[in-house]
Amino acid sequence: MNVERLVARRMARSNRELNSRPVVRIATSGVALGVALMILSAAIVQGFQHEVKSLVVGFDSHVQIAHSDPGATGVVWTPGKLDSLRRVPGVEHVALRHERAGIVETPEALQGVIVRGLDSTSNVMRVRDGLLRGGLPTADTDVLVGQPLASKLELDTGSRLTLYVVVGPDDIRPRPMRVRGVYETGLHEFDQRNVWVEAEVIQDAAARGAEAQVVLEAAGDQTRAVGQAFGRNDRGSKWSGRWVDLPNGQDPRGRRSVALDNLPTDAAPLWIVGRGELADTVALAWAGSAGWQAEVSKGTHRKVADGFDVWASSLEQMGELQERLFQAIPYDWQATRVDQQHPEMFSWLGMLDLNVEVIVGLMVLISIVNMTSALLIIILERRSQIGLLKALGMTDSGVVRTFLWHAARILGTGFAWGNLVGLSLVLLQDTFHLVPLDPTAYYVDSVPILVDVQKLLTMEATAFGLCVAAMVAPALWSTRIRPALTMRMT
Repeated sequence: MNVERLVARRMARSNRELNSRPVVRIATSGVALGVALMILSAAIVQGFQHEVKSLVVGFDSHVQIAHSDPGATGVVWTPGKLDSLRRVPGVEHVALRHERAGIVETPEALQGVIVRGLDSTSNVMRVRDGLLRGGLPTADTDVLVGQPLASKLELDTGSRLTLYVVVGPDDIRPRPMRVRGVYETGLHEFDQRNVWVEAEVIQDAAARGAEAQVVLEAAGDQTRAVGQAFGRNDRGSKWSGRWVDLPNGQDPRGRRSVALDNLPTDAAPLWIVGRGELADTVALAWAGSAGWQAEVSKGTHRKVADGFDVWASSLEQMGELQERLFQAIPYDWQATRVDQQHPEMFSWLGMLDLNVEVIVGLMVLISIVNMTSALLIIILERRSQIGLLKALGMTDSGVVRTFLWHAARILGTGFAWGNLVGLSLVLLQDTFHLVPLDPTAYYVDSVPILVDVQKLLTMEATAFGLCVAAMVAPALWSTRIRPALTMRMT
């Protein structure tokens, strides 16, 4: 093997004096160009996929948790449930998800939208970074709209509009709103569809919890407390209320009102609406000269969210995170990855990998054709040398290995120059953004770059191995050379 390598090195040095030198240069240049294009195509496609996926995750988390029953109107959350999700291995952040269909109305136009709610747990860094004017909603009359929607409806900060929150097929709640800010993330479809409000706007409009109220009123010569029940359960049925802790053996069944004139001042009756975690309670208490007083309740609507948004540390880990979440959530909840929520977007991004595979295949094919031509020319020009080596005892397999080593050296030089050129172009684009793009068409304002070192090394090693293996066929042609014939010709 050492003799064959030495012969290959001597062949490479002697190319300077042989007519094969231009052929070697052309072959090396072709290989270098192919490798540079392979690096550029892989870096651009991976960069584009990463940027667009990051934009999508800016709106929708890696994994979304919601009730598995389509008839359910949300999930009840508690700080304990949030903490239990945060303790799942691989979870980076957990936020409450508030989302309803809606309609934006201005004096000139109507536009269907998705109303998204913000609270203290929300992770909207992408939206915040994309603010063009104004800020995030800070009051229940504020709304944040995307630039495409603002342009379409001629809205700007301070503009007035009516936001209709769709609660049910026949239940639409209008809300007068003021544009607090305008944002643009680059995802035109998302920016046009999504408007952001404070979460309380959605929770109060949906009224998915229970609300208990007690009205004190005079009935003839007596004063009574009348319990009232508001809100609906997760099946859409109205809540019912009940009195508890009534003294003197009073039977609360079927009664909404309680007589107060004969009620002991140390009594503490409770009016309860709802069940379980959504139960809302109003207490009656004696206030001396002011008489009996009832609390005013805000209800339990704000204990209900549409689900949970869960972020992993990276897109690559969201599959494993989904499996862990399935083991941590109740059986009637479901965990859905972002690529399952937006399959058309991620399928399109996945198809871009086919472009890279086609480019790599074409570049390998071109490199093989160039190298095959160059190697055949080199073999023809070295017929006398091959004949001499065979006359001295070198076997056919030794001759084939010699030319394979020679081809590998040429390919190695081409790969080295290709990496130098390709990585230099990648670095320039990543640093100076020399090639711009139209964000409305490509979601980004310049050609994105991402170099995955492991994938790049695997791709180049595969391409190099295929090229070397393809050189076996032309190298075998050297075995047909007869020493007697070549030495007679010299």
